[in-house]
Amino acid sequence: MAKHRRGKKRYEREVETRLPEKTFLIVCEGTKTEPNYFRSFPVLSAQVEIRGTGRNTMSLVHYAEKMMAGREEEFDEMWFVFDKDSFSAVTFNNAVGYIEARHSEGYRVAYSNEAFELWYLLHFELIEKPVSRFQYGDMLARRMKQHYKKNLPNMYGKLLSRQDTAIANAKLLYQKRSRSPAKDNPSTTVFHLVEELNKHLKK
Repeated sequence: MAKHRRGKKRYEREVETRLPEKTFLIVCEGTKTEPNYFRSFPVLSAQVEIRGTGRNTMSLVHYAEKMMAGREEEFDEMWFVFDKDSFSAVTFNNAVGYIEARHSEGYRVAYSNEAFELWYLLHFELIEKPVSRFQYGDMLARRMKQHYKKNLPNMYGKLLSRQDTAIANAKLLYQKRSRSPAKDNPSTTVFHLVEELNKHLKK
């Protein structure tokens, strides 16, 4: 994917030298949980467009590619946020592999095995044993000391003070990854996207 760069403004006596803002497209499997989280980030110096699609794995990729085919602008990075859920290992791994093979085109993947809420749990502790996504809600409720339900609007704010812990825990899991992301339960690469967005927080 060619990088989008706007032309520099030229004036009679000086040339504008500040680089344009970085541009991100974040395409999410979920229509609320993931978009709500990323939309809760503070003001960024980057331009970020977030789409919640209700699509998954390769259908999510095809949706984004079809969407971009009809637009003139391009993005520096296009992030795909999706879960392993109950999809087959072949389906999940093919989607991850397809995206990673297009890294030079700006494609990036933020997957979770089994689901996005694993990222929330890692804010509290390192989880190394396989966990079913159906257990995440109760586990979060115990740690947050409140009822957890999907689509809460400000999980970013509720967990922000623990974000460094989540990143460190996710990295520890990532270091142990196998050649098959589908087998790596638990694991998540959401930390890659969070770290990238953090680079653009306005101070």
